[in-house]
Amino acid sequence: MAIDKLKLEIHLDARAVGLDRITRSVQFADGSTQEYGKLIIATGARARRLSVLEPSPRIHYLRSLRDARALAWTLAAARRIVVVGSGFIGLEVASSARLLGIDVEVIAADSGPMIGIVGKVLSDWLVALHARNAVPISSSVTIDGVEEAQSCVVVHTSDGRARQADVVVVGAGITRELDWLAAAGLDVEEALVCDKAGRTADPRIFGAGDIVCVRDGFVSQPVEHWTAAADSARRVAHTIMNAAEPADANDGFFWSEQHGHRLQFAGRAGPETAVAVTSGSLESGKFVAELRSAIETTGVFASNSPRDFLSSRSALGERRVAQC
Repeated sequence: MAIDKLKLEIHLDARAVGLDRITRSVQFADGSTQEYGKLIIATGARARRLSVLEPSPRIHYLRSLRDARALAWTLAAARRIVVVGSGFIGLEVASSARLLGIDVEVIAADSGPMIGIVGKVLSDWLVALHARNAVPISSSVTIDGVEEAQSCVVVHTSDGRARQADVVVVGAGITRELDWLAAAGLDVEEALVCDKAGRTADPRIFGAGDIVCVRDGFVSQPVEHWTAAADSARRVAHTIMNAAEPADANDGFFWSEQHGHRLQFAGRAGPETAVAVTSGSLESGKFVAELRSAIETTGVFASNSPRDFLSSRSALGERRVAQC
């Protein structure tokens, strides 16, 4: 359907700064207000800035299409880059840069790449995957200072080293503007707290996308991957229209491409989650693994095994439904 047939009223450059739940109105930075019957908050997030790494022609953050185009132009002439951060952004940039023949090193404050999502065993597997592709990952390392010259950037780190690069790419997570939501009495933690269907504690207010963390029992999981953001938007739309929930499993699914490996994950894991390989092998790079706590299977991770992953993901969903 063409957007002009949706009868939308669009106001660009209208920054929300306040919310009055009694009058059911949103206040904007220019002093205007907008009343609502139902409100969907989908204000997203911004790339988290590190104070020692101010954006410049050689220091890049990646969040928008403009950021991506600027980075692509810069990488075309780069021979060596340092990536700060070992989440989705950092690891995918590292993989793409190696495909271009660029020397890459990843440094991160976390104890391992994506460890908070996939657990230690699979985090270690990711370290080995990148090492085989000549991308060393230094974990538990922070930035002490940066010297930027016309020809290079020198990054000084807590391990006592100085790393020289043509370009630094920072993928250090995201930040969300939550003060205006907290001031309105909505429940916020590291994000706007919603249930699985996108409802906040206020029955007229919903959340979708990166601004949201989904509460499941006593656990709140922030939305931090584009597939999860899109899925949450569909669920909110169905909730508001009183329609049946969409088919997506609301299970934390993500996928990533790194060094020619299609990585897929669903569920959740902690740093010490046990891993049981159910098909293939970690050594071959083609496998499916279940992530298990002491009492249950909590997640599924796969590399280059999309068909087997779908079966395992479906089984995980059936077990979750049976437990509810």
